[in-house]
Amino acid sequence: MTRRLLSWVAVATIGVAALLYGAIDEGAPRTDADRAYEMAKTIGCPVCRGQSVAESDATVAKSIRASIAIWIDEGRSDAFIRSALVDRFGEAVDYTPSASGVTALVWILPVVGGAGAIAGLFLVFRRWSDEDDLEASVEDRAAVEAARAAVGRDG
Repeated sequence: MTRRLLSWVAVATIGVAALLYGAIDEGAPRTDADRAYEMAKTIGCPVCRGQSVAESDATVAKSIRASIAIWIDEGRSDAFIRSALVDRFGEAVDYTPSASGVTALVWILPVVGGAGAIAGLFLVFRRWSDEDDLEASVEDRAAVEAARAAVGRDG
């Protein structure tokens, strides 16, 4: 393995490891209170624009947090809780992105674009490195010598 190839393998390994580390979820919440807080972070306050119910001190946000805690204690699923809150307050309170349609493109296109950019850079650097390794062939050297000799006779 050449040194250059080894360095590319190292860079690719570090890049993949960094992407995997960033993508790994922290796991399920450890307690019901942790689960309620994580759920509250993904539900928008219907009164305070731009704040989740976990951040808001509005009365309705406190009520939603209490409802989430009760539903979790009852053993309800996250999907049930989210659907109940959306039915009650509308789609605007659900901060979790949809995994379909145009929303999916918003999440997928940057990844595809980044991968394409990395592939393009790899090809450009590969072409540049191939140009550095070019040497004149024996025929090229003979043609240059013949041209020099012809210029020397005519000049």
